[in-house]
Amino acid sequence: MQAGYVALSLLASTIPVAGNEQSVAGAVHPKAGTYKLQKIQPAPSGWVLEDSVWIPRRLSSYTKDKITLFSFFYATCRDPEGCPKSWDAFNKVHEAIKKDPRLQNKVRLVFLSLDPKVDTPEMMSFFKTSISTPQAPWSFLTTWNDTYLAPILNDLYVPASREFDDAGKPTDVINHLVKVFLIDKDSWVREIYTTSFLNPDVVLSDIGTLLLEEE
Repeated sequence: MQAGYVALSLLASTIPVAGNEQSVAGAVHPKAGTYKLQKIQPAPSGWVLEDSVWIPRRLSSYTKDKITLFSFFYATCRDPEGCPKSWDAFNKVHEAIKKDPRLQNKVRLVFLSLDPKVDTPEMMSFFKTSISTPQAPWSFLTTWNDTYLAPILNDLYVPASREFDDAGKPTDVINHLVKVFLIDKDSWVREIYTTSFLNPDVVLSDIGTLLLEEE
């Protein structure tokens, strides 16, 4: 779908918006329910932590029974094209869910930390408490260490590595490819967004498509 969206973006200035299309940030995107999202791959499993280091949970418990928007982040990320951009998109989707009864209790958001040493369950709990609502849950997960994180990254083909300074010492910068995954209630990845295509309106349209598919 992303390749098609690129083509539509390039032609947006010359193609009129039809009845089954909508204008999204200067581009043309099909309306929810007028297109199909293919099953790309199963969502990964693995062990994660949320509120306590003593209570491990399966990642799969956060990717089933609801439509899930999932991505990786870390709290000290400062790259404007990295985690802050993902956070902004997630926040806009989150606000839309809170305002739309058709989306409430049907969609969840999930962030998994790339920096388990710094992003402890206590810190993740702070994010969740300040943002999440029962009707629009937003989970902030971490792992015990990189050993538990690596298989999840590998399953989703997300490269991530810590940056080192000139003296060979690790910094607090983690270079990673930003990917956002839209996962259906049966734990199938149905769309993958990169920063170039991370438009909240498009994400919401895709969520609407999956909801209509369920109906």
